[in-house]
Amino acid sequence: PSVASGPITGFGSVIVGGVRYDDSAAEVDDGDGARRSRDELRLGMTVDIEAGAITEASGVARAVARRIRVDSALAGFVSAVDVAGEGFTVLGQRVLVDAATVFDERLVGGLAGLAPGVAVEVYAEFDAALQRYRATRVEPATAGSGLLRLRGPVAEVNPVLRTLRIGSATYRYDRADGVPATLAAGTWVRLRLAFDPSPLAVWEVQRFTLAQRDWPEADEVRLEGRVAARSGSRFVIDGREVDGSGIGLPPELVVGVRAEVRGTLRGGVLRATRLQLRSEGELSGREFEIEGVVSSVDAVAGQLVLRGLASSTR
Repeated sequence: PSVASGPITGFGSVIVGGVRYDDSAAEVDDGDGARRSRDELRLGMTVDIEAGAITEASGVARAVARRIRVDSALAGFVSAVDVAGEGFTVLGQRVLVDAATVFDERLVGGLAGLAPGVAVEVYAEFDAALQRYRATRVEPATAGSGLLRLRGPVAEVNPVLRTLRIGSATYRYDRADGVPATLAAGTWVRLRLAFDPSPLAVWEVQRFTLAQRDWPEADEVRLEGRVAARSGSRFVIDGREVDGSGIGLPPELVVGVRAEVRGTLRGGVLRATRLQLRSEGELSGREFEIEGVVSSVDAVAGQLVLRGLASSTR
């Protein structure tokens, strides 16, 4: 078996980490364990994929997906938009966008189409060097129990005041359910939040939910994301620790840099067999590939919608 984690970069099967995964028989669920349809998968969503063996023919890597888990990093209301600074704020977190960020076609104008009070769901990677999120996809969110949700690494914990910090925002967890016994700086958490406007305007954690599911043992693992921590030959990407002792790590592998890792998973240890670093220029110039059924066409505007993505035909 194989495992992959990263943003969806194409369709015609689901493309993650350069591998085309046949998703026709895959089970799809979300971070809460709710079943989803594979037709709901969209470009830029961050997913975990459990699949069969990866085979390569004519330079194309393929595998058959067994399970696809999709989970966003933030869901909540936009509180501020900074078009010039290429970012916006939600749940107290600064979210950066770039040329590779996919905006749902319902958000007309992309970043400029956002406004305070708009409910959004954001798929993103956490940049520990900047203590900010970098969005891979932004889409409208439906108001309900799924809103006010945050996933990320804890930067600081105050056990006396019962507060924790993620990025630049602090959250109070004194009345929260499911507080991890091992809660500490570096722990990845998934939070359900509420906003308490009085007497002090604070974000309040209602519940800790499962931040990360265990992966099965795999002959091949493909992991994409930003380095959140490094200690010697070990480093962390998206909350998963990687043992790089078998390949020798370059000095450029620092917190905040984006890396693509290939490896094996045995006994709960992910051992890297290959590492490739990606520059910000490479990421912003990334191309996408989509095959599918066109859902709408606007001949006057020269635009078509394919797999939930509006594309210009001019």
